Amino acid sequence: MCHSRHHRHRRAAHRPAEVAPRDDPGLRASDDERESAVSLLREHAAAGRLDVEELEQRVGAAYAARTRGELVTLIGDLPGALPARARTVASRGGHEWGALLQVSAVLVAIWALSGAGYFWPAWVMAWWACALLMKSAPGLLRLR
Repeated sequence: MCHSRHHRHRRAAHRPAEVAPRDDPGLRASDDERESAVSLLREHAAAGRLDVEELEQRVGAAYAARTRGELVTLIGDLPGALPARARTVASRGGHEWGALLQVSAVLVAIWALSGAGYFWPAWVMAWWACALLMKSAPGLLRLR
């Protein structure tokens, strides 16, 4: 008898959560929702829609957001979804290739400013590119 009362009580406790609309902007945001918003902001920054300053501001605001509505306002002016190809590249580590290109550009600039002698940035770029190839496309490097 005690078990049946407990079961009814638990079922009644879950009922209000099911009735509440999931898109209610006044609901508290979870850590997962904050992380999703930050990931989306980073994807849009990688696509060139946000500069570094604005990305930092929005990421800080996303981590400080208390409600879902606050998170929605941070991404409201951005396109709803990235193109399918951009989503595929991002899910496969496309941002890592972008980081390689950015760091390579900095290394080449340092090399050029330091006298443009032996092209030492090639070592960093080659090893990094090899590691990314092994990570993102292991089928390409397998022996047959």
